[in-house]
Amino acid sequence: MAESDFSSVTMPPHAWADIDLKAVQHNFLLAKSHLTSPLCRACAVVKSNAYGHGVQPVVAALDQVMDANDQFAVVSWQEASVVKEVVPHRRVLVMRGPVSADEMSAILAGGMDWVIHSRYQLDLLLDCIAADPSGVKSALVKSEARLWIKINTGMNRLGMPIKDAREVLAALSELPFILPLGLMSHLATADDLGDTLTETQFLAFQQAETELVLPEYTLKTMAASAGILSWPQLHMDMVRPGIMLYGATPMMGRVGPDEGLRPVMNLKSRLVAINHVRAGDSIGYGATYVAEHDMRVGVIGLGYGDGYPRHAPNGTRTLVATEQGVITAPLAGRVSMDMLTVDLSHDQSAKPGDEVLLWGQAWGHDLPANEIADAAGTIPYELFCRLTQRVPRRYIRS
Repeated sequence: MAESDFSSVTMPPHAWADIDLKAVQHNFLLAKSHLTSPLCRACAVVKSNAYGHGVQPVVAALDQVMDANDQFAVVSWQEASVVKEVVPHRRVLVMRGPVSADEMSAILAGGMDWVIHSRYQLDLLLDCIAADPSGVKSALVKSEARLWIKINTGMNRLGMPIKDAREVLAALSELPFILPLGLMSHLATADDLGDTLTETQFLAFQQAETELVLPEYTLKTMAASAGILSWPQLHMDMVRPGIMLYGATPMMGRVGPDEGLRPVMNLKSRLVAINHVRAGDSIGYGATYVAEHDMRVGVIGLGYGDGYPRHAPNGTRTLVATEQGVITAPLAGRVSMDMLTVDLSHDQSAKPGDEVLLWGQAWGHDLPANEIADAAGTIPYELFCRLTQRVPRRYIRS
């Protein structure tokens, strides 16, 4: 059975993405199976519209397999509001925290967990409390929202030094109510097992734990997908699976199936034309591809206007489902906005209308997003997030 976004479409779309919700559940449970403690909770990262997959269906599917203490994470309070509408009973962490008084008020009113990574954000909280002490206290006590203090251990993006964290903790200790706390940081190179920065960051985090006076039940988190897969000593009290939920691995030199992950987004299109090109003729914009021999060339109805990477080079694989079976058809020529061209010289059975897999899994064959991303000089995160709205998502539930 499948739930489709094609309801307003009378003709088949030029391209579409099958989103396998059973696969996202599998990947979440796989992440949980790596955890070194049964008490460690998982915070599923569903920012950027669940990495382009569609946040409402993904959140609803994950909620079905979560334990009571598991939760979600996004970047902004606006994203958190969408998640809360689907799962009002779940905690939702706003990882960027507030950047204005209005955002601070929205986070407090929404009962959201949030990150504080600067003294400025402490001032936003204190100003809200000063303006409405009883209202803020009532909202926080009712929601039991957790405030995560983010320290900089070497990523040098968001996070405060230990000195500032100490001052923030001192200010929070003077509040007329208890605010559940967490201590967090983010890893810069956990995807590269040959880099020593992860160990340096871990030591810096341990130093912060030693130097800061933390309440007894402060939770701690450092590990995202790479940390879950490869750094068990960093699992702590909570992990934050992101890209692995969607079937791709963050680890360098590996693809999702290497980790036991199942692809969630299966991007498909169709052949719209078959051309015959003579040896010496060029194909596509810029005439960058010149046929070395007579060629049979397929035109696929998808391009960078749909989110396929323009810089995918000649030879990047696609898979075509023909009457004779599934064949590999490598790119031949520059990717254009609405189309791309592939070499079908080794096959005579492919015809217009045949389905094509651009990444994901179909017909018993894998075409990992990691492979396509590597070929195009990017990362699977970007492939997923840049898939445009003219590509409908079709949600497969069983």
